[in-house]
Amino acid sequence: MTTERLTEDLLLLTRLLRPSRHTDMTQQQYWLLRHLRCHEPQGISELAQALGITTGSATVACQRLEKAGLITRRRQEDDERVVHVSLTEQGRQQIDAVRQQRREALTHLLQVLDEPEQQELQRLVERLLDAAEAQGLGEMKKHDSHH
Repeated sequence: MTTERLTEDLLLLTRLLRPSRHTDMTQQQYWLLRHLRCHEPQGISELAQALGITTGSATVACQRLEKAGLITRRRQEDDERVVHVSLTEQGRQQIDAVRQQRREALTHLLQVLDEPEQQELQRLVERLLDAAEAQGLGEMKKHDSHH
């Protein structure tokens, strides 16, 4: 199998498991909510940095999510320039539901592999994740996936 074919297959698999297939939220909104699920409250600038987007993009995304009732934005009392973002209960429920749907879809898909194949895939995926982290590509640490 060539690297090119494997790359295309992995990209197709990630598209099939994309959060937007399970909800009407955008990729950016999903990752923003997911990050907040593990790291709240967060300032807008910290949130933008963690997601690799501009502060302006984070602000616009947060405004939309606030209108949808999924987050709250609160100004810091001693410095009104600083805005802290937190999930609402509805936001927690929605991100948890989407993540559960994605887990179930992947679990169902993995059933085509027997136990040794799943173990080998786990070993290979861990190697790729470690390499991504070593190259500075990993924004979400492995332990974040459990929240």
